[in-house]
Amino acid sequence: MKVRFAHQLRAIAALSVVVNHFWGIFFSPGVRALIGTPASFVPVKPAYTQHVLSPAWGGFLYGAFGVAVFFLISGFVIPISLRNISTGQFLARRFFRIYPVYWFCLLISIAMYFICSWYWSTPLSDRISTSFLARNIPLIHSASGLPSLDFVSWSLAVELKFYVIFALVSLAGKSAHQVMRLSIGFMALCCVVAFFSTHGMNSASLVSYAVSDMKFISFMFLGCLFYYVLYRELSAKVALGYGAIVYALFVTINSFYETGLFGALTKNYTYALMLFSLCYLFRGRFKQNRMLDFLADISFPLYLVHSMIGYVAMPILISKGLSFTFAWMISLGVAVLVAFLVHRYVEIPANNFGKKLSGSKESRAAEYGRVA
Repeated sequence: MKVRFAHQLRAIAALSVVVNHFWGIFFSPGVRALIGTPASFVPVKPAYTQHVLSPAWGGFLYGAFGVAVFFLISGFVIPISLRNISTGQFLARRFFRIYPVYWFCLLISIAMYFICSWYWSTPLSDRISTSFLARNIPLIHSASGLPSLDFVSWSLAVELKFYVIFALVSLAGKSAHQVMRLSIGFMALCCVVAFFSTHGMNSASLVSYAVSDMKFISFMFLGCLFYYVLYRELSAKVALGYGAIVYALFVTINSFYETGLFGALTKNYTYALMLFSLCYLFRGRFKQNRMLDFLADISFPLYLVHSMIGYVAMPILISKGLSFTFAWMISLGVAVLVAFLVHRYVEIPANNFGKKLSGSKESRAAEYGRVA
């Protein structure tokens, strides 16, 4: 059985991130300068995009909200992926789930930098350097204080940390109670370290870097709780108790990195949690939808390629006389096409190879389907 609500939420999350980049961050002169678009290019910002980076009451931010939904989905499906296979098999499959697609999409992003430099006759971006690429390829760039070459893969580095932490916790305890208790203990320890790393400890230290991502990883453990309730490994009452503790730790850790207890990230991650919870409660009403199912299928490569394709293609199209509206629509169409091709010819074969290489098939594979 495919858990349709979680699968289709991938489409919502991907579109939310696309809106954030196409309608919001695209208008940042700093972002265009990093890619190589000349300062003389100043696009007119339509009225319908004004709210994206200047949120009204409630502080809704498309990007943070979309990434939070992705994190919840990851937390929900990872316990499925670890069923009836060893930790080594799990990590091997995660490797082939992430890296082949990421590396191929990274090549597309690099090509976009070259196209931008060629079209505008501007110097090639400083990001296309050996040192920058050497840290982005293995997804360790944030540990070195470097941003993502494609503006989005920072979240993959967070996912990888979650995979490792969850695998280690699962080694120590197999039952849902054991996993959640060990996880909460680990998160509480990280909460203490996060406090000291933001109140006197060297903020550039490796320890500070390691715990800063716990604000995201703690949130992903909330997704695990939905899985445990759905498959009756925890009662709803017990899961709510664990969830309240995990959410409190998430808010506390994040408060060390934002101004106030409920900053922008906390608010938008809470909105994502509310949507995910609502969809979970009404999961039986989710039906097949060709558009949502298609976008959900290609959501991973779409997430990786859309920003660079949009940031490079939209200025070129606008310089040719097209309006911003037509420019982003065409760019989105190109991004969807590229994502579909990557999904079909890279993502699916890589996933199948990873399963074949790691051996043993899960007995529940047919039940859980592609959502895992």
